[in-house]
Amino acid sequence: MKLRSWSLAAALALTALVAPAHSAAAAAAPSCPDGSVCFWSDEDFDGDYWEWTSRSGYRDMPPNLHDHVGSFVASTRACFINWSPVEKRDVFNGDWRSRYQGDFGGRIDGVGPGAC
Repeated sequence: MKLRSWSLAAALALTALVAPAHSAAAAAAPSCPDGSVCFWSDEDFDGDYWEWTSRSGYRDMPPNLHDHVGSFVASTRACFINWSPVEKRDVFNGDWRSRYQGDFGGRIDGVGPGAC
């Protein structure tokens, strides 16, 4: 049986088709201090910024982030809350979303420590 050898050009072309594409959207989330959840008003960790700490207990979202969280990074366990109608989302240490406005970020009213 005769083995065929691939040309270098053919091998590179095949690799380019099979290898996953990487984009800027796949970049890692920014850091957020331990014990905190960091919120941004815009997607991709941009815009107005607010850091909530678990030791501060429950807090209403600041006016600029109320029903308007575009992205977040969690470095602690927390509970995101919408009051009308009541909805809650458990958030775990290490969770993050770069595009959250179209999801619960468009309804969030407050954040509290621990599980919901």
